[in-house]
Amino acid sequence: MIEQLSVQYAVKEVCAALRVSRSAFYRWRNGQESSRAREQRELAQKIERVFNAHAQRYGSPRVTRVLRQEGLRVGKNRVARLMRQEQLVARKKRAFRPKTTVAAGRAEPNRIANLVPERPDQIWVSDITYVATAQGWLYLAVILDLFSRRVVGWKLDDSLEASLVHQALQNALVLRRPQAGLYFHSDRGCQYSSHMVRKPLEVIEAIPSMSALGNCYDKELVSYCAS
Repeated sequence: MIEQLSVQYAVKEVCAALRVSRSAFYRWRNGQESSRAREQRELAQKIERVFNAHAQRYGSPRVTRVLRQEGLRVGKNRVARLMRQEQLVARKKRAFRPKTTVAAGRAEPNRIANLVPERPDQIWVSDITYVATAQGWLYLAVILDLFSRRVVGWKLDDSLEASLVHQALQNALVLRRPQAGLYFHSDRGCQYSSHMVRKPLEVIEAIPSMSALGNCYDKELVSYCAS
């Protein structure tokens, strides 16, 4: 059996080796919190408050920015270290995907698949996209003339209701006066199959056309026009 030897060192020597003051050592031994430890604890509490106040999505750079706005003089490296120490890891934000609904009925066939426009206002194509703004996500309905590739109508709103496309169509009809027989092509979204959009198309005697269900190549037509 190997006999274990214990070596005794003076407090002064140990503190010098660890670069800790003897007064701090005695406070620690007596259960007293040092001013440095108290400052670190209070800062960690403020960091956690900011972290939770922003749905746990802020990393150390943004937490640091908020603390500075509150008047604290704190470095981003210190905040990052304390966040690691407290295991505060920012949650990743989900990718934004607009939830459009495919119309259950009244879907139209693709009537422009083999057509090449020969003049303006012969084929209009429409689509809905989304735009990031400082106020949040907005939806943009666009109507393009396939021959000129010109935007003839559009509407930006915070709602995906049928009124979004309806207003874009109304704006297009104020600008242009298409003859009967205009092809109006879109996807099968519920906005385009709604009465609010179909009624003005019937009034101007337009011919509705829709992309095939699940056919991404039909949708490329609209994207091509927007490019």
